[in-house]
Amino acid sequence: MLDYIIELFSAAQFVPHAVCLLWRPDLLVMHGVSDFLIAAAYFTIPVIILKAVKLRPDLLHPKVARLFAAFITACALSHLAGLLTLWVPAYGLQGVIKVATAAVSIYTAIQLARLLPNFLTMPSRIEMARSVAEVALQERKVMEATEARDKLSEFAHIASHDLKAPMRGIANQARFLIEDHGDALGPDARRRLDRMQELCGQMDVLIATLLKYSRLGGAAARETVDPKEIIDDIVSSLGEALDEENARIEIETPLPSIHANPSEVATVLRNLIVNALTYSDADEKRILIGYQEDVVVKGRQIHEVFYVRDNGIGIDPEFHSEIFRMFKRLNQREAYGTSTGAGLAFVKKVIESNGGVIQVVSAPGQGSTFYFTFTGRGEAKTAAESLIFRETHVV
Repeated sequence: MLDYIIELFSAAQFVPHAVCLLWRPDLLVMHGVSDFLIAAAYFTIPVIILKAVKLRPDLLHPKVARLFAAFITACALSHLAGLLTLWVPAYGLQGVIKVATAAVSIYTAIQLARLLPNFLTMPSRIEMARSVAEVALQERKVMEATEARDKLSEFAHIASHDLKAPMRGIANQARFLIEDHGDALGPDARRRLDRMQELCGQMDVLIATLLKYSRLGGAAARETVDPKEIIDDIVSSLGEALDEENARIEIETPLPSIHANPSEVATVLRNLIVNALTYSDADEKRILIGYQEDVVVKGRQIHEVFYVRDNGIGIDPEFHSEIFRMFKRLNQREAYGTSTGAGLAFVKKVIESNGGVIQVVSAPGQGSTFYFTFTGRGEAKTAAESLIFRETHVV
């Protein structure tokens, strides 16, 4: 083996390539200078590529950059070997370099063929610019919505004070009339004054509810939250009500932790659970809570989804969007309690302020399932960072 290697790299039995060119100066200059300049350029290009990728990783995938660098460097060595053999008949060395160059070239071609489908799906610069512009627009809308929410919260706080004061005054005047002149009032007058106090009480509740709604979705502190712990607290607080309603709350699947504000998660779960208890005529009320990695709801695929399912009266599909409106009730107060109808509006606002979505699947007499998501499964990049990272690292 050693003898073969020595013989392979031996130049004694060969003549330089220049002999074939009859040592013509013009041919030697053309071949020699061309090989030298090509080799110099081929050595320079990989250095530029690797430095560019190091400084700007988003320009080209590192794997592709390394493939091109290796391929072009091998080609440079091939040209240097050609330059050498003009004067030194080291054809064995030249052959080894060519074999290595061929191997690197074939490997690069195979890898590029495998990566071709990914290249074809990569967005163009125009598409990327458009996508980034869309993300910037969405972030600006979020900022504007946040400012509007803050203004609404401030307005609601001031308005609630200005509205509550005269409302309490009306209620107090009605109470004073009853206390001071009750004997002189007829039954109809007493009934009207009692009704006036009742309406003032309802208005007070509505104002308080509106104020609470305006404060939802603010910059609340977030932490790792275990939904099961929150559900256990809710079940504990509803203990007597669950017994009276003959209701059971079951967790069907393991629930992953989320990165959110605990009180907001509790607001969502409590309102959905109470809603399920309220709107049910079943002898045994069942509320099932679970989690799915992927689910298709109304033709839309949603990832990392929590759900609350009940066996209640159900909701007609034509009202599925209506139920999330503030103070919206589909049923008479006498039949299903005296709530303000703000619970699901609270739920929707909290979820959307956390970047999530909520959908309901329901039909009359078939119960309801509320699917919802929180984006806080761990810390995330901004929308723009996530988009740019995804589009420039397709390979």
